[in-house]
Amino acid sequence: MPKGTRFIASSVAAFLILVASFFTPKAAMQSEFTLAGEWLMVSSPIDNQLFSRMGNSLGFPDRDMIFEQQGDMRTGRVLREEGENVRPLGVWRVSGDKFSATFQLWCPDSRSACGTVIMRGEFVHENKVKGTMTVFFDQEDNFRPTGYDTWVFSYSGNRIARPAN
Repeated sequence: MPKGTRFIASSVAAFLILVASFFTPKAAMQSEFTLAGEWLMVSSPIDNQLFSRMGNSLGFPDRDMIFEQQGDMRTGRVLREEGENVRPLGVWRVSGDKFSATFQLWCPDSRSACGTVIMRGEFVHENKVKGTMTVFFDQEDNFRPTGYDTWVFSYSGNRIARPAN
C-alpha cells in the first residue's frame, strides 16, 4: 500500500474514532440511596422462629420508622403504639445500595429483656428495602457465641414519605 493511501486510511480511521467518541453514552452517576424519610417495615420469621431461644420476641408487627439526616448525623426512631415516650433511637449508614441501622430497644419494664437491634439490608430500588434484623437481648445465653440471647428475622420495607427539605 502506498504511503499516501496509508496516511489517508489512518486519518479517516482516527477521525471516525474521534467522532464516535462524541456519541458514545457517558456513564452518569446514579443518585445516592438514602434511608431519610418515613418507612413501613414488615417483619417475618425465619424458619418459623417466632421467639428467641430464651423466649424473647419483638413480635412481627409492622413498624413505622423515621430516618433523618442532618449533615453527617443520621438518626432513626421507631414509632411505637405504647406512647410518645416509647421511641427506640438509632443511627444508620448507607454504602452504595447496602445499608445498616442500629437501635437500642426501649426497656420501660425491668422484668423484660432489653437489647439492641441491628438491621442489615439493601435497596431493591429507591423506595423499597429488604434485609435481616438481629436482636441481641440483654439476657445471658451461654449457648450463643455472643453470650447473649439472639434472634434473627427478615424484613422488607417501603418508603411512605420523603423528608421535607
